[in-house]
Order: sequence, then C-alpha cells, then structure tokens
Amino acid sequence: MYKNIRMATLTLMLDKRNKKANKFPLVIRIYHKRIPKNIPLGYKLQPSEWNEEKNQVKSTFKNSTRANHFVTTRMSIATKVIADYHANLKNMTAYEVADLIVRAIKNEEEQKPLNLNTVSLKRGTYLKEYSKKVMARYYGAKRFGTADAIHNAIVFMMKYNHDKDMLMSDINELFLEDLEAYYLGQGNSLNGLGVHLRSIRRIYNLAIKDSETELTMQEYPFGRNGYSIKQQRTKKRAVSLDVIDKIVKLDYPLGSPLWHHKNYFLVNFYMRGMNFMDMAYLQVNTIHKGRLQYKRRKTRRGNNVKEFDILIPENVKEIFNFYLSNKSSNDLIFPILQDVFHEESDDRIFEVYKNRRRNHLRRLRTIGKQIGLETKLTTYVARHTFATAGLHKGISKAQVGDMLGHTNYYTTEAYFADFENEILDKAADRIFN
Repeated sequence: MYKNIRMATLTLMLDKRNKKANKFPLVIRIYHKRIPKNIPLGYKLQPSEWNEEKNQVKSTFKNSTRANHFVTTRMSIATKVIADYHANLKNMTAYEVADLIVRAIKNEEEQKPLNLNTVSLKRGTYLKEYSKKVMARYYGAKRFGTADAIHNAIVFMMKYNHDKDMLMSDINELFLEDLEAYYLGQGNSLNGLGVHLRSIRRIYNLAIKDSETELTMQEYPFGRNGYSIKQQRTKKRAVSLDVIDKIVKLDYPLGSPLWHHKNYFLVNFYMRGMNFMDMAYLQVNTIHKGRLQYKRRKTRRGNNVKEFDILIPENVKEIFNFYLSNKSSNDLIFPILQDVFHEESDDRIFEVYKNRRRNHLRRLRTIGKQIGLETKLTTYVARHTFATAGLHKGISKAQVGDMLGHTNYYTTEAYFADFENEILDKAADRIFN
C-alpha cells in the first residue's frame, strides 16, 4: 500500500532495522523532504506473516482479519491527513507530519475532529540549532579545528536539506543511506562524506548525553546496528626518495616564498612527517639539547595525548639555524604565524593559519610541477613517503606509526596498503621470471 501525495509518501512495511530480532514492528513509513519517519501500528510480525506484494497480514497470523482492518483504517486516516493538509506540508518536517497523523488517528478513535491550528507539535532537537551549542563548547576549549569541521558539516547538511534545519531524530539509517547515494551520485568520494558524517556523529553523541534533549540511544543512527561510516583507499601518496633529493637540490633565492615553503616541506619529511599545524605553532623553547620536544596539537586535548621527543637531524639543524637567529624562547621558530601570534586572539590566529596552510599547499603544487612530479605535492606526500621509506628500511609498522604520532593501529595500516601491494607485485614478478 503506497501513496504519493505531493511532498510526502506513505508506505506500509516491516521495520527491520533490529537485525537480531525475529519479529519486526509493522509501521507506516512517512517519507517527506528526503527524511523517513516511522509510525508503529502496534503489531510485530515475522517476515513470513507479512505479504509484501499485497501489503497485508497473512492468514497464518492470529486474528489476521482484525489486524488487516485495523491497519487499513489507520492507513486511510494517514492518507486523508496528508491530502487535507497538503498546503501546509512545505512548512513541516517529517517529524511534524508523523505527529499530525498520530493525533489524527487518536482523534478518530475518540471521534474528535482534527484542527491543525490546535495541534501542539512536540519540540525536538534541531541539528543546526544544537550544533551552535556544540561549536561554542569547542571554541571555548580552543579546539578550533574540531569546531571548523562541525561548521562545514552543518553547511553540507543544510545544502542537502534545501537550507532548512532538520530534527536530529529524523536523521536515521535510511536518511544516511539516501544521503550517501546522493553524495556519490554527484561524483564525490566516500572519504569526503566520511569527514562530514564523523562530525554529525560527534554532535549526535553529545546530544544523547545532554539531559536537555529528548534524544536517546534508541534514535542513534550510527554504530553496530545502524549506518556505518565508510572509507575508501586513497590514491598512492608516497613518492620515491629520488623526488625528495630533487626538492633538496632546488635553488631558490634566499628568503623567497618558494625557498621558505621548500624548507617547510623538508622539515615535514625529515621530522617524521611533522604535521603542518604543529610546525606553524612550534616555539623556540621546544628545542632542548639538540632535540625537539612538543605535543601534537591534534591530540593534545584528547584522551591520547601524543608527545614527541625527536633528535633533530643535521639537515634540519641547518634549516633551523636560519630561522632561530635573533629570536627569544617564546617566539615561533617559523614565520608562518609570527606576525599574529602575540597580537591576536586564538580564534583569529586559527583563521590566519587556515589561509597560510592553503597558501602552503599552492606553493607545494608549484614546487612539484618544477621537478616534473605528475601527482600533487602535498604535506601528506611527505608523511606517506617517510612511512614507506621506513618500511623499506625494515622498520616495523608499529614503530613507524609511533613516529608518525598515530594513536591507533587502523590509521597506521591505511598508510601501508600501497607498500604491501608493491611487495606482492615484486613477489609475483619473481614467480613469473
């Protein structure tokens, strides 16, 4: 039984989201503005007791005649509500439409008329509205990168939902599957979607823990029984050490923009794939007796704080010596943020950092073209090349992961897929030759 009336559709179906159950709730599924919402009808059936073609309860179910009459009556009421209030649908969420239908069914049972103006719709938690609370928390903790990622995720979700806020309870597994299909259909990658959905998941986790919201784990769309955030392998990023040698030999005028950005890339590589943000915020006082000691900014406020204590290689000492001239202990080593570091607020510094990072990536692309590199030269190229070179030298994955600052095994594994393919290719070559 399927109805399509302007902006909303109604379907009778079994809600099979609980994979462990052997009986499933019979529901009216409302699909409105790309968002599904279920109205339980009070029956739980085994799949063998439900006729999907005829959309009715089979005779093998006890009191099937009564059940079918009950279900048909409720479906008729739902269809009539949408037909009667079609002019209001464009201003309503799926949650509000469902609430209206539930009240209409109740009023029909009590023989009361339904008036839209007197319907008191439940106030739920809206995604964009609640995200402001979450972002304020992260801004207050000076976790600007996390707040920025959440902001970008909200912009993405609002674009998908025609710039209208949505109830968080409407974000369920089916909604996320539809979102994935739409996103991939636009020619985008799964990894880009994953970045946004991890931020949405973070918001949802905090909302469930917040006593001021109505959300519980029952509505949670992620996890073992919900939507799984997918990830696909990225293109090969590691380059040969010959490429690094070509960059070393590039001769730029002293103090020129490309000269600086060449230095940043080489420090990135030689200092164990150092993150550009860590490099930008490095202060002179992090250098002690030929070693660099600092906390990674990405994890320093989390549960797994990564602290580095790295012996500075000779080729990096030469670079450092230029930048350390006439500086005090609280100054930044590199001039990336030096002009704003002591004068501006932390959030302003972060905004400047984002612009400087974009500029760094543009300069790296120029450097890559000048040495004839076919792929883009990025900060990730330095990290992946360092990791792959370590494996070629016989260093264990665990040690390489620790040097990169990874706090879990799965992140490290992602770096080595291309290396393992290379080993397999060589093994196959030995077999055929």
